[in-house]
Amino acid sequence: MLPPLADGTLVDMSSDSDSVVGSARAAAPEPGLAAVRWAYAAVAWMVVSFLWHVWMGIDYESAMGADPGGPVWVFLAYDGLITVLSAVGAVCALATVRPWGQKIPQWTVRVPLLCGSALLVVRGVPGMVENLSMLVGLTPAGLFAGPDATLPPAEFVRTLVINGYFFLGAVVLVPVAVLHGRRLRAVRARHA
Repeated sequence: MLPPLADGTLVDMSSDSDSVVGSARAAAPEPGLAAVRWAYAAVAWMVVSFLWHVWMGIDYESAMGADPGGPVWVFLAYDGLITVLSAVGAVCALATVRPWGQKIPQWTVRVPLLCGSALLVVRGVPGMVENLSMLVGLTPAGLFAGPDATLPPAEFVRTLVINGYFFLGAVVLVPVAVLHGRRLRAVRARHA
């Protein structure tokens, strides 16, 4: 259900009905092929993230490394949060293109998509900028390292993979949020 329209009409996005709840119900337009592809790409990204973080929680000693830099419970709480966010993100991405997703309040899909997109952009873009600046030699040890710092090649590859994965998450989730927003606006415009 979408929030009521200006005239108090409740809009249901279920595609199986053109009848009205209260005084109007609208069928949502079917998601386009691009929306479906982006949604499933985001689901795949979220599933990999979920499994990666489940593994990190199970094998936390190896994931934290020899010098953890903080208490284990902080790492496990952070990792648990990322695991839950990945699961929620997968469900929300699916909800944008599956019929059952049209039957739930759309803000419960839209808000997590927007927040997840923002988080991935904030984490992924600077990470890639840092890796690219290291790759071309502008900042050999990273943006925040001292001038004499060195970064071993294995550590560089590790950060490149992690930052690249966050960047990829932003690349696949932002279109899901944008296309879902367009679809919601199309429903509202048909009944304005």
